[in-house]
Amino acid sequence: ALSQVGGEWPADGRIIGIVAGQDLTGLREVRQAVLDAGMVPLVVAATGGTLDDGTGEPVTVQRTFTTARSIEFDAILLAGTPAAGADAYAARDAKADESRAHVTDPRVLLLVSEAYRHGKAIGGWSGALHVLEAAGVPDLAPGVVLGDEGPAVLGELTGLLAKHRVWERFPTEV
Repeated sequence: ALSQVGGEWPADGRIIGIVAGQDLTGLREVRQAVLDAGMVPLVVAATGGTLDDGTGEPVTVQRTFTTARSIEFDAILLAGTPAAGADAYAARDAKADESRAHVTDPRVLLLVSEAYRHGKAIGGWSGALHVLEAAGVPDLAPGVVLGDEGPAVLGELTGLLAKHRVWERFPTEV
């Protein structure tokens, strides 16, 4: 009765971590779509406060790269490639070496790799493939959804949430 394997459940109330990247418009659309689907969006960014590019409503950040861990999310969405936070090792290294200026924040890599190992659904668009590669997550793995726009990725990801985890990542045969 307590097993999560083999059953399906509604996506209502699931918590979706949306990691802010360069696509703030897509993030806004996905955040609203998550709310409309009865799920809970938590926006994760380098720093707290709000994100505002001047083209729409500012987006409130609920978690930072420092405070977010994969255990609190049922799925992770990457709204593009997030820039490293100013306090990340990658950002400090970039100041000394221009070739490292576009390195993904190591805390985002940890978040994504842990979510993958925990069997959680992961999706992304607008350059999210770079983050997956850097985190060691195969883009063709079960439960990994990539697309051109956020709402389409969310649609596929929502279907994966019915099984709670992506059990196909854990082979039963030795």
